Amino acid sequence: MTTTETGVKPIPAYAPPEDGKPRNAVDEKWMKLRRAALNRQKRLAQKTHEA
Repeated sequence: MTTTETGVKPIPAYAPPEDGKPRNAVDEKWMKLRRAALNRQKRLAQKTHEA
């Protein structure tokens, strides 16, 4: 939903580079966050397994 009367602008969705190589600091940040999110289940499983 976009309302231009109030001055709210839509935020474009982030799309990673096609070749998977970061182009700038923003790409690098999002790629790190994505990798961390993908590995989260594995990290949690290791924590519960170690305890």
